[in-house]
Amino acid sequence: MFPDFTNYLVLVEKIFGIVGSLIYLIFALVIVKQVNTMTRNVRDKFNGILIVFSYIHLVVAILLVFLAWIIL
Repeated sequence: MFPDFTNYLVLVEKIFGIVGSLIYLIFALVIVKQVNTMTRNVRDKFNGILIVFSYIHLVVAILLVFLAWIIL
């Protein structure tokens, strides 16, 4: 009945997916910045592990943005 309406909904869904993944990338960048700030101020034996996990999280967030861009 409304074929153009469904096309607009699919387009809106794709835009929400890409914007959501970009917001998640910004969140991952904030986590990396906070972990780096914390490791400068707090000395602990687990700082290296936290840094590694924060950068892995950032890489996964970047991959999510690329996948959302390609798939959607």
